[in-house]
Amino acid sequence: MSKIKSFLYPALQRARYAGFAAEFEKAKKLPMNGKKILMYSSSKGKLGGNLLAIKNYIENNGLDYEIKAVTSVEPLPQSELAAEMAQSKFILVDDYEPLVYVLRLRPGQKLVQVWHAMGAFKRFGYGRASAEKNSITHKNYTDAIVSSPEIVPVYAEAFGIDESRVKATGAPRTDCFFDSAYVSSAKARLYEKEPRLQGKKICLFAPTFRGENVHNAYYPAVFFNAERFMGALPADWALIIKMHPFIKEKISVPAALSERVFDFSDEREINDILFITDVLVTDYSSVIFENAVIGNPAVLYAPDLSEYDGGRGFYYDYSDYSCGEVVSDFESLAPAVLRAKRGNEKLAAFRKRFVPLCDGKSCARFVNEILK
Repeated sequence: MSKIKSFLYPALQRARYAGFAAEFEKAKKLPMNGKKILMYSSSKGKLGGNLLAIKNYIENNGLDYEIKAVTSVEPLPQSELAAEMAQSKFILVDDYEPLVYVLRLRPGQKLVQVWHAMGAFKRFGYGRASAEKNSITHKNYTDAIVSSPEIVPVYAEAFGIDESRVKATGAPRTDCFFDSAYVSSAKARLYEKEPRLQGKKICLFAPTFRGENVHNAYYPAVFFNAERFMGALPADWALIIKMHPFIKEKISVPAALSERVFDFSDEREINDILFITDVLVTDYSSVIFENAVIGNPAVLYAPDLSEYDGGRGFYYDYSDYSCGEVVSDFESLAPAVLRAKRGNEKLAAFRKRFVPLCDGKSCARFVNEILK
């Protein structure tokens, strides 16, 4: 971006949403409710992840807060949305939300980012070399949460905020991993969906997408051959395929493998699948962090590592993200899966480094440290 355009960029951002900013300023004449929480998610049809976990925790424990959720399915007219935001002491978001970056918050008001991804894997926000550093995006968060004290500096850099605004609370959405009733229910639902999985050792193949966005996302078909992969595993193994939601083209699976290979790409929550998984195979997906909380071993399969790393980059050395082996060629993948073991030293070190506060008490910490 040219120096002139970079200089003008904040003004252009503010101009684009000037109407909403004006509505917010007008609505600030209304009283602010110190117990009101607005959960705003313009890109999702319904609340999920950390927002939903926090909402459920507050409601299930009868805490004295009023919660208003606004999503893409239930949008509000601009003036009503501005009024809701202005009257809420707490505005919670979990993704990029351009409307909130033009707001001049009221005294005592909090704009909290409960980011949808865990850990610190692929560079994002201002951590990317291509980011426009003069942008106003993210910079007015009063608080953001992370899963580990070690990655506080990573998120502070990514959001362009001071480290003091980043709180290590753990990830609220992982609290359910420690709820035995929820885990049992999720397992039962998946086994009912596909009874042939019962009694099998399960490998979950969950790669992320290549491409820039939902419009051109893909996964290279040459990277994975289901028939050859299953041929290298004993008969008591099954494979669940969970492609990223952006990827529309499915991996080809021969009819002869219909008893052993199952496509669960339609499942909304990959975390539920992790409860029945023995070994996770992924590449550059943040699912490695949730998987580590549950305790499954993982194999990182990255045949295009040099190209991917050169394009976006990681916060740490790629090998640091493995709870097991890193393989770059397809022939080595099945043997690595068979060697993967629970309770290995790499998994323990990974959990201590990236997800030590994901212990079933993250929602409680969030309420005690942020909603005060």
